[in-house]
Amino acid sequence: MPTIETALGPIDAANLGATLSHEHVLVGMGEDIAHYPWRYDMTATRLQSIKELSEAKAGGIDSLIDLTTPDLGRDVEFIRDVSAASGVNVIVATGIWRDVPRSFWMRDIDEIADIFVREIEVGIGETTIKAGCIKVASDMGGVTPEAERILRGAARACRRTGCPISTHQWAPEEVGRRQVEVFLEEGAPMDRIAIGHSADSTDADYLEELLRTGAYLSMDRYPGAPGRPNWEQRNTTLKVLIDRGWAHKLMLGHDYAPAPVVRGAERPSASGPTRYLFCTTVAAPALVAQGVPQETIDLMFRDVPRHFLTGATGA
Repeated sequence: MPTIETALGPIDAANLGATLSHEHVLVGMGEDIAHYPWRYDMTATRLQSIKELSEAKAGGIDSLIDLTTPDLGRDVEFIRDVSAASGVNVIVATGIWRDVPRSFWMRDIDEIADIFVREIEVGIGETTIKAGCIKVASDMGGVTPEAERILRGAARACRRTGCPISTHQWAPEEVGRRQVEVFLEEGAPMDRIAIGHSADSTDADYLEELLRTGAYLSMDRYPGAPGRPNWEQRNTTLKVLIDRGWAHKLMLGHDYAPAPVVRGAERPSASGPTRYLFCTTVAAPALVAQGVPQETIDLMFRDVPRHFLTGATGA
């Protein structure tokens, strides 16, 4: 059985369990936490993260893929600590999100790949925590020149290491199509790639076009946001793809992005379970009620993420 790298070290792929495909443990936009530490109560932040991940674990979530990159304030030691305290396996990422650092704008693409490979094979920063996934992003307006450099560097790192790629796309503009084109140009193995935020589109034909390339889809951002499909619409699209025979290539998640606790700020009162549980407690039961077999739900939460992370469809 292959292994999967997590914040606590490699685990046997058989122990991955129910897995969310696109999440965050903590997001600090602009690396504010590092630059302005006096603004944040990191003790309270840590306790809140442990509480939510512990709720997720108690609710049946065993693992999540954390797609927090340096430009989103990645802190793998924070993740390691809350993972240990909660019992949830967290796969951390190398790569870059939408805010491509200026140092990458002119960096040689192979050098970009070298950076990602180092974080996959050696460790992130001065730690021995290894990335188990590569995150890339393209948003409204399509793939910018800077983002394309990251896509190509990620593709080359994927080819060298076998580490999978998970993308952020702006699905309403079908940006995933250009991401796929770049990956194909670079010779990246398409069965190591997941096109993310795909549930932001209700166009099943577009999504099936992506699937036909061999890629996975991360059907995430549940339960939705204003101006985007709500969770029922996401379920409708998901069921169309399931009915077309694509369940073996579909994963679910929320893209939950908890922010640090600001010192002195009034904290909102808890209202219901952590968002990490929406897919399993609301969306999945609704799919079952519409005739999707429980075996298919288990496939999408358990088998598909394991296959995506390991590259072993028989794992």
